[in-house]
Amino acid sequence: MSSMQSKQSMQSSNIEMPFKSSSVVLSAAIMIALYSYSVTAVADPNTISKATKSSEIVKLKEIKKKYQKLLVGEKNIASAMSVITPEQIKHASSSQSIYSMLRLTPSVNEYQQNIGPGTPTLTVRGVRMSQLAQTLDGIPMISLLHGGQGAYINNQDNNVGSLVSMGQIEGIHVYPGVAPPDRGGFATVGGTVSYSTKMPTKKFYTDIFSKVGSFSTDNYGFEVNSGSIPDTDGLRILTRLSQTQTDGYIQNTPARYTDFLFSAIKPYDYGLSKVTATVIYNQGSGNMLTETTPIPQLNKYGIYFNYPLSEASNYQDNKYLTAILGDQTYVNSHIVLSGKLFYIGKSNKFEGYTNPDYINSTYPYQVNFNSPYFAYGPIGPSYGNSNNITYNPAQTFGSYHAGEAAEIQYNHTDTLGFAPKVNVFLPDNAITIGGLFARETTGDNNATYFYGNLNMPQQNGYNALSYGDIEKRTVYSGYVQDKISLFNNSLHIEPGVTITGVSTTNYVPSNIYNSPSHPYTLGNYDKDILPYLGISYDITPKYIIYASYGKGARFAPVQDYVLGSSGSTTVAPGPETVNAYEAGLRYVGRHLYLNFDGFLQNMHGMFSFYTDYLTNYSVYANIGEQQMKGLELSGKYQVTPDITVFGNTSYTDARYMNSFSASDTPFEGQYGYVFAGDPLAAVPNWLATLGVRYHTSNFSTQLYGTYTGPQPTTYDLPPTEPELVLQDATVPTNSVKVPPYFLLNLSASYKLHVNMDHLKYLKLGLNIDNLLDNQYYVHTAQVYKQYGFTAVGQQYNSAYPGEPRFIEVGLTGRFS
Repeated sequence: MSSMQSKQSMQSSNIEMPFKSSSVVLSAAIMIALYSYSVTAVADPNTISKATKSSEIVKLKEIKKKYQKLLVGEKNIASAMSVITPEQIKHASSSQSIYSMLRLTPSVNEYQQNIGPGTPTLTVRGVRMSQLAQTLDGIPMISLLHGGQGAYINNQDNNVGSLVSMGQIEGIHVYPGVAPPDRGGFATVGGTVSYSTKMPTKKFYTDIFSKVGSFSTDNYGFEVNSGSIPDTDGLRILTRLSQTQTDGYIQNTPARYTDFLFSAIKPYDYGLSKVTATVIYNQGSGNMLTETTPIPQLNKYGIYFNYPLSEASNYQDNKYLTAILGDQTYVNSHIVLSGKLFYIGKSNKFEGYTNPDYINSTYPYQVNFNSPYFAYGPIGPSYGNSNNITYNPAQTFGSYHAGEAAEIQYNHTDTLGFAPKVNVFLPDNAITIGGLFARETTGDNNATYFYGNLNMPQQNGYNALSYGDIEKRTVYSGYVQDKISLFNNSLHIEPGVTITGVSTTNYVPSNIYNSPSHPYTLGNYDKDILPYLGISYDITPKYIIYASYGKGARFAPVQDYVLGSSGSTTVAPGPETVNAYEAGLRYVGRHLYLNFDGFLQNMHGMFSFYTDYLTNYSVYANIGEQQMKGLELSGKYQVTPDITVFGNTSYTDARYMNSFSASDTPFEGQYGYVFAGDPLAAVPNWLATLGVRYHTSNFSTQLYGTYTGPQPTTYDLPPTEPELVLQDATVPTNSVKVPPYFLLNLSASYKLHVNMDHLKYLKLGLNIDNLLDNQYYVHTAQVYKQYGFTAVGQQYNSAYPGEPRFIEVGLTGRFS
């Protein structure tokens, strides 16, 4: 059995086809099925004690036959899927993140504001990051309370650092649209990104590594893999610690990241079953851009200009703790039970400051939105805002805007959950039954304070805008999925259904407004039934056609459960949903892999809200309609055993289907309004990637380019619009677009074998991102400066610049 596996592993490594490489990180059901069938013949004590030599040979042939069928399981998946391999992750530079790596897959547009995981913005087929599901080893990474990251203005998004980092993962699966239920994750209306953590291997090694790069970027750390520990029946442990710091490629955006990983595997029951444990502690702190930078200033001071931190700053210090305890129990050759108990804790401290000289009607540009004066206007007893606030900004600092120039915000959430699963293997079908039971709660110390500077007192009842809010959401979700194989395993039918219910409450003990003046609690219970049906057919062993339909749902963020000054919102919006259709054709040959598909995603009941900050009156509803449709082509060709060419291209048309108040900017600012037929901002029609990889036992290099086509932007309507909802509203437009840009990236590594005790080799690495040093914008907009809850001055263009050339060299020592 071991020789057969080794041969198959060599074939996968040499061919490097997507479905072959994904055999290393196959879906959980396929891996469990393979594991169950193979260990039956080689590890079951009853089988071993009774088997004869001839019966073992017969069983081995049966296992090989089943193995071959299971190996191509991903080949027959009835929806689009992309795989980012361990090798691709290993060769990424420190400037990249778990989100920027997704750019290697079709229909993904991504950019960020810093080196590493700094304020990412992401779309998949036009679906934004906040609307996507993300999973880590099958558990939800996103906030159950607020959804995915990506809303820049919402400081609760923990936009510096990430729950899992590049060095802590060994594979990524991307499922655009609606994936089969056992891979779909929680709360998505357009895609799932599934990350797999790095696990210990059977051979001992220790890596000590260091990298030095542009913009004062350095990374260093170690990784220790215990291998199979003697006298422990196969216990294996992996520990990794790394530190990264950078000045950032934009002025005054320094950041620092610390990442720690502990993972362990303990087989039991003669190797038929196993227990796994994972602990991840990450911390990210740094300064974000305070606002899109005015292009006149970029032209004057340089494309990477940013205000000094003494003038304007947005700072986050985020901590992420994740613990996962899993068990996989082999019952017999037909049933495998598994489950994961998990905890996720996220802590966020946000500090925002704006020089009062910029908080007026005469300074021409918006410097920062994160100053309380911009959001609330004059606050204090003199303005009737006496509830729980005795601090008088004008008396202490001479004016209201000077006394409301800074804020400090604390957020903490705890998530505890359990994800059980049962796999049932029958002759012609494999059934999966699973669920998710989880609760996320905010800490009772969450609070927001305001003052004239960041050296402020932090006293509830004095200068607290809010404190003591307790948000809770409990998720009850279950799914059933089957995969039926008919007509000599050529027709595969994959029906499934997910039933999800969420119970949500938001307790608000204090409010800066006179109405309501007493604590209140808002809450409700939402549920949805989400069917899925996929069909694939092997026309020949190499040609597969497939089609699927799936429904997805995303539940309203808990921050929508609030009351305005007039008590306007008593019930939050219901879930927004998507009906996703796709069909495609795959070619899976010995040296060539191709996938071509088309998709149509109709999104209904999109969250819509409008807030009039003069009265703090808010209106929430499910009235938005969107549609995404397009084509995708991806492939990989092995030219020789050492050379592989890969690439993808996609066309996406994403539009709003009706007119409504919407969060239409890429980072989801409010005050937006869209009209029927408008494009979605930050969604290019065309995206493409093309690259070549050369790999031998000691040397590896990869050169690839990415093309991002023109993308729609936004502009602000004038404050003179006759309808209140349109005054100064941000609307998308095709008339002004972000210019297209092309980036070329190079990576290379060389192993230098060393004839020394314990030191196995030295590995030299080189990364050059944006090899041609192109200057480009990743986002532009036409905006007004905001003052007194209205637009003032002249409209101007603003932008975020993309990363310039980034050069990094690294050295790793492997000890064994």
